[in-house]
Amino acid sequence: MYRYWEPSPRQPERSGSSVKKILAIIIIAMILLSGGILMVLELDWPVSESDASVRVAVLDSGMDIDFTLQGKVVAQRSFILPQYGYNFTDIAVTDSSPQGTPHGTLVSKGIVQGSSNALLVNAKVMAREGGATSEGLIAAIHWALEQNCTVINLSLGGSPTFGDPLEEAMEYAFYHGAVVVAAGGNSGEGGLAGNSISTPAVYPHCIAVAGLDEYGFPAEYSSRGPTASRIIKPDIAAPGYVETTSAVYFGTSFAAPRVSAGAADIIAYCQSNDIEWTPGFVFSLLLDSAAPMSYASYVVGAGRLDVSTAIDMIGQFNVSGTLPEIAHVHPGSLPMDFERLFLGDDYFFNVQLFSSEYDTFNIEIESETPDVFGLPTTYSINQTDVLRVNITVPTSGPGHYAANISFSTGSAETNLFIDFEADEAAARIAFDISHTPWSIDTTYGQFKELYEELVSNDISVTEIRDGSQTSLARLQEFDGVFLLDPCAWDFNETAPDQFEPFSLPFTQQEKEAYEQYYDQGGGIFVAALSNSSLDIASLNDFLNWTGVQFNFTRLPFDSSPTLVTNLSPHPITSGIADFDFVGAPMTIPQEAITLGRLGGRVVLSCLEEEDKGRLVVSGSNFFIDNWGMRGQYNSNENDVLALKITLWITGLL
Repeated sequence: MYRYWEPSPRQPERSGSSVKKILAIIIIAMILLSGGILMVLELDWPVSESDASVRVAVLDSGMDIDFTLQGKVVAQRSFILPQYGYNFTDIAVTDSSPQGTPHGTLVSKGIVQGSSNALLVNAKVMAREGGATSEGLIAAIHWALEQNCTVINLSLGGSPTFGDPLEEAMEYAFYHGAVVVAAGGNSGEGGLAGNSISTPAVYPHCIAVAGLDEYGFPAEYSSRGPTASRIIKPDIAAPGYVETTSAVYFGTSFAAPRVSAGAADIIAYCQSNDIEWTPGFVFSLLLDSAAPMSYASYVVGAGRLDVSTAIDMIGQFNVSGTLPEIAHVHPGSLPMDFERLFLGDDYFFNVQLFSSEYDTFNIEIESETPDVFGLPTTYSINQTDVLRVNITVPTSGPGHYAANISFSTGSAETNLFIDFEADEAAARIAFDISHTPWSIDTTYGQFKELYEELVSNDISVTEIRDGSQTSLARLQEFDGVFLLDPCAWDFNETAPDQFEPFSLPFTQQEKEAYEQYYDQGGGIFVAALSNSSLDIASLNDFLNWTGVQFNFTRLPFDSSPTLVTNLSPHPITSGIADFDFVGAPMTIPQEAITLGRLGGRVVLSCLEEEDKGRLVVSGSNFFIDNWGMRGQYNSNENDVLALKITLWITGLL
């Protein structure tokens, strides 16, 4: 029997689907508005701790102690109490078996089978329905630190939210001496889901683990990076499955325990050999020793877990009573394999630096064109930090750019390699994502296939991430601007007990900038959704100057993508038979042109006025998301329509 395990019972997060996005949020909201309890139980079997013993906290669904776990559990407590946001009480520390799966028990066995040095601390945070609260997780992390745990395993995850308190919790644990390991997530869909790393694995102070299948290849389900912050996740990969006598379970839930066991063995080796260590040292060592794989870093991180090589590396430091010096930069190369840069582009990426302690790195750039690469000459970190790498591609000059950037501190050095070709762009497009809080919209995310379609046609693509910087001058750097999921709804978790929806409306300055941009010949494409996903009232307020207004209804009513076949003659629709749609119908001004109707209602329109720009408005983003561009809904012509819209608003069609 095969069973796929999803740590929290949620729909695949797809911001392109209004229903799926809101369902995911609703489920998380219900989880976060529930609670946790506290109880310590006496253990039945004596536990023997030695100098090499390492306490590993398992924040999960509890555990059923059998022969494998006998004598391995040193403390237990349940956090499933109303005071931690749950709406019921469960004081038992045994496995709640979410969805009938003994999840916490399987994870715990994976740790002790992977490391003979690991002793377990059972912090039960997941109830039978598979949900955990942020409040419960944070309380469990603090308790685990009080129990002297130096490794914390989190084989669970959810959708990142605005103000997620788990980010601070990861940092707190890291700087209080714990190596935190988390499952990267099971929402990868073979890469179609774009950047889909779960929280808390998405945060820099946590090791995010990707899953490998039985043959050692990246698992289709394994979530992929990079993150919304443009840092590389996952960090490392490990086999993502566990076998029992009756089943084989798959998921990054079972990859994380292997890394936790590896971290425990590294710490145990240091303790046994009088070698000092820090979480930054362990993090650096795990990534530095990982076996390279022929896959992108946003798929497998630094590579496959290799604990024996990591321990061999410690021996090579030849130190005793001191902290070994080590450094690592993640990723080790840029740009990402799907990215294409053009002459005149401004590009940035955030690399993560690691070291054993507080260190100042000296940064040197070896390149024939060093001015292209923007970095400081020194950079100080406390074990880890994120550093922005800027690339300013000249508007003319050689087509090939490369750099070997070294980061050195004391006897440790690590290198970042940058290598790319830059050609002349036929047009320049901006993806304005400054008004969508959805992480899946960032770093191209669910629009990665659209990005690749455009750059393969020599169209430069840049993200606008900060709406406060939007001005006429900024917009006029581009031939066209895509407004993707503008005014999207999301939830603010800054106060976990007051989980509130919010959107990011346009300021008056932004409205005026876009209107002036259009009046002076700029091209604009608005890709929206229905009111269940977007704040239609705020979006309509922005669109007032266009005369286009979205309705508050959704087409089709069952939210399944349907074909729009009623298309009007126009250069955009020429030769196209249909496209996929789920979203909001609209009313348009008399001077606008209807491009597509569904059920007699306008769903795609355009506007072109003399001596002004060009505007295309769609009530759906389904035909331009990764699934639509790959033809996985109904239409095989979504990609052609997306390209023709781009060519038309930029004046190339």
